[in-house]
Amino acid sequence: MKTGVLLPMNRSERLLEKARGYLADTEAFLAEPAVAVAVLLDALPHADTEHLMRMLPLLGFAGKDRVLWPLYNLMLEASKEELVRHSAAVQLGLAASLSNDPSALKAELIEKLDHPNPSVRCSCALALGWEGNWQAVESLMVHMTDPDRNVQDAVVAALSSMGDVRAFDLLIARLETGTVEEQRSILLNFWRFAEQIPHVETVYLDCMETLLPELRVDVLSGLSMLPFSTTILKGYQQFLRDEDPRIRRQVLQNISVAEPIDDEQLKETLFGLLADEDAQIRQAAIRLLARR
Repeated sequence: MKTGVLLPMNRSERLLEKARGYLADTEAFLAEPAVAVAVLLDALPHADTEHLMRMLPLLGFAGKDRVLWPLYNLMLEASKEELVRHSAAVQLGLAASLSNDPSALKAELIEKLDHPNPSVRCSCALALGWEGNWQAVESLMVHMTDPDRNVQDAVVAALSSMGDVRAFDLLIARLETGTVEEQRSILLNFWRFAEQIPHVETVYLDCMETLLPELRVDVLSGLSMLPFSTTILKGYQQFLRDEDPRIRRQVLQNISVAEPIDDEQLKETLFGLLADEDAQIRQAAIRLLARR
């Protein structure tokens, strides 16, 4: 007579099965967020990258205090992919903004800004960028001079996410006095202030006249992230006549990714570029005219 032996399902598989249920049914997650968050947190150590990237936004949205330290530990876990650690940092900032008391986490993140590993510094800077976290601004500003470019970018992104005009004013001042690398990091992230600061586009356009020539392409790259406006169009028409072909190329690139613009003056400028000495510019002008 055969004796059947019941093999229990692996615990990690059971946890992942439950987690997948909530990932597949957001309404079920929202109906019982406390239970769902507990399940996702238990499954967190066993999840692969694909599942982690789906779990993290839910934890950031609904977890609040309960998820702070699990997300913090995941953010610093060296064995995880950079994509996962970056997402954990962003969601940690969101959860902290919803927390009743994130002061202990804030102190830990600020302390880790001096960590020898630039990846850790970068993640901690990003995590500090939640709206209203004004107390972290001074510590973040100190790390604008971090030797690692990615950390500088993370610091500017964090400051830009705080939604505070004071952070904007500090970055404006640093834009005038900082190193070229600091200025570049600010320019590539300034657009993040657009919802709070209506005149960001004017700052960018002024920088085309005041900053070093080597930064002008970076100015245009940042400007491309803003919604198209009459002010930006007027600037583009001027820059399409710039003697530097890199500037003309970048402006055409910016226009190409925007919605088609029905403007006679711009069309006339594009026709003029059909005789440009730069072949890439001629081709870009042809493509833009063809879609109008």
